[in-house]
Amino acid sequence: MQSSLVIIAFACFALAVYLLYAPKEKETWATLTGLLAVVAAVIAVLPALRVLEIQEDVLRPRPIPHFDLSSRYHLLQLRVKNFGGGVAYDVRLRWKEHPRDHKGEEITSLDQISVLLPQDSVSTLVGASPTFVKELSQSRFQGECRFRDSTGKGYHDDFVCSVDGNLKQLLHNDEMLKALHDVQEIPKELTRIADLLQAIKQKKE
Repeated sequence: MQSSLVIIAFACFALAVYLLYAPKEKETWATLTGLLAVVAAVIAVLPALRVLEIQEDVLRPRPIPHFDLSSRYHLLQLRVKNFGGGVAYDVRLRWKEHPRDHKGEEITSLDQISVLLPQDSVSTLVGASPTFVKELSQSRFQGECRFRDSTGKGYHDDFVCSVDGNLKQLLHNDEMLKALHDVQEIPKELTRIADLLQAIKQKKE
């Protein structure tokens, strides 16, 4: 749309320049005025079209698969998240080569997703992060993501999944996950201490 208007404006401007230097007739000035008005109108509407394109781009669904190292402590997940502002329907992933999980099986559970809300995501386990990050550090998984928006319009985006850019996340810059993991170990330790005290008490008796 925008390129078509630019072509029209350029054509009108070129014709106006030609009429300006061509022999003048009675209707020439009226024609020139009309052509320049068209050029001015096109120039005025272009910024509005650009704003509209930006708004449409913001509202466009953007489901993207990626490796997630930070959501679970010491676990690597494959996650598909809708980073766009619109609902993604009928999401289909087509891999050139599927990544494999800790059992050596191809990860296919995320290949078909019915609905993915904006900023929502689904994930599946790949394996323990230190082990699999080392194994996948040199691997790149590519493919194509196909989906539809709320109007039924279809899209297809290429994607690349790699752990290269997330290796530093293993340093646990955010300690909350580790803290929550350690908190979960407290009941086990309390049970162990209780069993130990019970055993000591029974020996004294």
